[in-house]
Amino acid sequence: MDTSKKIANKVHNLFSRYGIRSISMDDIASDLRISKKTIYQFYSNKDSLVETFVDRAIDENIFRCKTLIAKSDDAIIGLYFLLVYAMELYNILNPAIVYDLEKNHELAYEKLKGHKTMFIHQTIKACIERGVKSGLYRNDFDIDVITRFFLESLAIVSGSGIFPQVNHKIKPTDEVFACLLSGIATLTGLEVVNAYKNQRGIMVLNNDEDRPFWDH
Repeated sequence: MDTSKKIANKVHNLFSRYGIRSISMDDIASDLRISKKTIYQFYSNKDSLVETFVDRAIDENIFRCKTLIAKSDDAIIGLYFLLVYAMELYNILNPAIVYDLEKNHELAYEKLKGHKTMFIHQTIKACIERGVKSGLYRNDFDIDVITRFFLESLAIVSGSGIFPQVNHKIKPTDEVFACLLSGIATLTGLEVVNAYKNQRGIMVLNNDEDRPFWDH
């Protein structure tokens, strides 16, 4: 791995764990056991590192969403994973990081804001429209309003302190997503949701973070 990628990976880990404001160029250099001069050969300042951090999170999110769109069998499972992937981005770029971006790193903040309001919004909206056309989602609601509601709901669900840290038969986020999907589903759509939920013994502890509650 070349030096530029090593720096980018380390920045991603440090910013994700400790936030942006608390990490200095000295911290990054010390953790990598290189000089700041070496970092400046690839990144002109901290702003450029922050932009790289945000760009990476956005690029990974776009890749996962586009891969999902190409592979999802229906708009129920498709929308579920779009919500999962959007929440993953919220977890990486948590409220403290977003606040710091808004206050101190305007360009990176505008990139993130644009990704949320354009790509994520439009991708979720398109999936809902697909579900309406296929008869899985109702056609009696404002899709733009519901899409925005889904996105803002993710910001709440991704908060680490909202749910008690106890064992649940189903992950709390899966409970929330099931309710969101059921709320816009037709009777046919509800049958699909329930079929996924009941597939292969849902009522067991879910310790697999990478699989939905209906894929056990």
